[in-house]
Amino acid sequence: MVELLLKRYLWLIDTLKRNGEMAFDEISDKWASSPVNDNGSVLTKRTFYNHCQAIARHFGIDIECRRGRGLNRYRIVNPEAIEENSLTKWALDSFSLGELLLGNANIADKILLEDIPSGREWLEPILTALQQNREVELSYENFVGVKFSDTISPLCVKLFKRRWYVLTQLVDGRKRIFSLDRIKSLELTDKKINYPGNFSPQDYFRDVFGIIAGVDRKVENIVIRTYAELPGYLRSLPIHHSQKELESKDGHTDFSLRLIPTFDFIQELLLHRDQLEVIEPQPLRDEISNLISKTLKLYGD
Repeated sequence: MVELLLKRYLWLIDTLKRNGEMAFDEISDKWASSPVNDNGSVLTKRTFYNHCQAIARHFGIDIECRRGRGLNRYRIVNPEAIEENSLTKWALDSFSLGELLLGNANIADKILLEDIPSGREWLEPILTALQQNREVELSYENFVGVKFSDTISPLCVKLFKRRWYVLTQLVDGRKRIFSLDRIKSLELTDKKINYPGNFSPQDYFRDVFGIIAGVDRKVENIVIRTYAELPGYLRSLPIHHSQKELESKDGHTDFSLRLIPTFDFIQELLLHRDQLEVIEPQPLRDEISNLISKTLKLYGD
């Protein structure tokens, strides 16, 4: 029931967001033909008003009526509430995409999607632990066979490159991140934790790209030079929130970033091959050069 209501709330938000002001009859007609309405239910005014109140309560999104001559029209009066809440925006974008795909189920063989080995089955109990501030008994084994089994305190979850991760605090106070798809078993305990009041997940990951944070390295000013079509890709989807375009000339474009050059970031740079060059700092340029030289040795002559 909760899942069904959530789908209806997201559908209503998405419908008004995409169509702007709408009369109730227009909203009702949209609902009648929506793939989300799999049981063919009718949207009554009472249900609509209840949904509007629930959306305001749970999402902080206000749907108001603009009264006209014989025709009332409804709209979202604070669309910034969507843009300013990353979770709401992500959920809404995902829902909108899902509805679009479900509406084209008859051509499913022509829609190719990526498999996501994200450990989705462990996400719900971890979110429950975060909601209720409870410890978790975790059994884990990484890809090289290193095992871990102990009680942990979840601090946040993070999605990165098709995998879900959970950042945790161990019994000894250290922080450690686990990939959900490598969890062997997980069980909520009855023990409550005191979530650190001065801890901010956003701040913890602010100066890194990816999921490796809390390392003993400093934030650096990094300049990269990009070629061919890569500048366009980076303009449309920046590597990091600190990315800025410096200049574009002579067939290349320079960008600056301010972050900690962790393993994840270096891997991202290497993905772009001969379309990206690190200009500064020199130690990072040397590190990239050494990695390319080692790779070249793997291919011999």
